[in-house]
Amino acid sequence: MQKSRKTKKEKVRSTQRQQQSAFKVKEEWLKTDSKKSRPSNEVSVSGTKFFRQDLTKTFVLTMLVLALELALWLYLSGR
Repeated sequence: MQKSRKTKKEKVRSTQRQQQSAFKVKEEWLKTDSKKSRPSNEVSVSGTKFFRQDLTKTFVLTMLVLALELALWLYLSGR
């Protein structure tokens, strides 16, 4: 089945419909009286602590999986 092509009139109607239904930001939404604080980019000491703990856990689990794979390979190879 072939897809029917849009005529010029249909294209004009669809573009008008898109322009009418497009989301527009109202000026009143942009005006605020409150000051918002910017989030800080500084990493806290406790944040680095958790990061190190996560890296340690990842490293330990990786070594554990490698040891398990090696043990399984040795067992299945018949040594």
